[in-house]
Amino acid sequence: MQKISLLLILLLFVGVNSFSQKKSGTIFSEHETIDKAKEVWQALVNGDEETYRSLFADSAYLSQNGNPKPKTPNAKIGMGLEKWAGAFENLKVGDQKPAYPDALEYKEGGIWVQDWLIMTGVHKESGVILNLPIHNLYNFNEEGKITTLVTYFNNDVFEEIADSKTTRENGKIFINHPYIATVRKGMNAFMDKDLDKWASFYSPKARCTSLTMQPGETQSLEDYHGALASLFFGDDLKFKVEQVGYPDCIYYEKTDNYIVYSWWKMMIKKEGNLIEFPFMVSHDFNDDGEIIFENIYMSSNHLEEL
Repeated sequence: MQKISLLLILLLFVGVNSFSQKKSGTIFSEHETIDKAKEVWQALVNGDEETYRSLFADSAYLSQNGNPKPKTPNAKIGMGLEKWAGAFENLKVGDQKPAYPDALEYKEGGIWVQDWLIMTGVHKESGVILNLPIHNLYNFNEEGKITTLVTYFNNDVFEEIADSKTTRENGKIFINHPYIATVRKGMNAFMDKDLDKWASFYSPKARCTSLTMQPGETQSLEDYHGALASLFFGDDLKFKVEQVGYPDCIYYEKTDNYIVYSWWKMMIKKEGNLIEFPFMVSHDFNDDGEIIFENIYMSSNHLEEL
């Protein structure tokens, strides 16, 4: 009886599952509408308003990042394209590989093309570099003309280009500030080889890095301080650090954060040899006045002598 019940359940599952799928159309990796979608972007790169406009119907829905708009008459589609494209050097648009375009021919709903592109180039006036992923959806009518074009992209780069045409302050520079004092006291604690006091100026979650590490590589506060101690706190080594110039504390309005930049010179005596080298440090602070990120800019060649 149990075997019969199990068999009935399996048959029921298979029956339900077989009716849960429904084919609504066909997907093509090669199709004339895909070629026309590529022509759209080639016309854009060329600044060819006439060709660009010829690929669209008498009127079309043009939407960017999901913003609904009324239909645009063909005569207004692509207006200003020549000037826009001419503002960039080496403007190119291609597939964002390994992605490739698809044409979807629905039984109900017509033909749609979707693609994933990457736009690259350099804005001539501002020097801003384009490296912009774009996702598009195109709907074609029976005449092979585009009736809908929905485009998705991150608009930040174009806002940066627009902002570059204006003059805007982005915060304040302080020649004296409590965070500058924190950096000095931290450096003094380092010279005194007092790691506990040194660490007290940092957040327990602070991350540290330097040019001696790989790009993007950071260390925890404990690991970083341990590495510096093993490098500089040996019995056969004496060192001194002198401030060069004066530190700056900068408040960045755009990101709402404080960073202290400071310049130093290290002098090391080891086995009768004197090693001198400059270095720069940047310190990011949290709202509690603790250092949350440290980056040391220095040549690693000098450390090879230690």
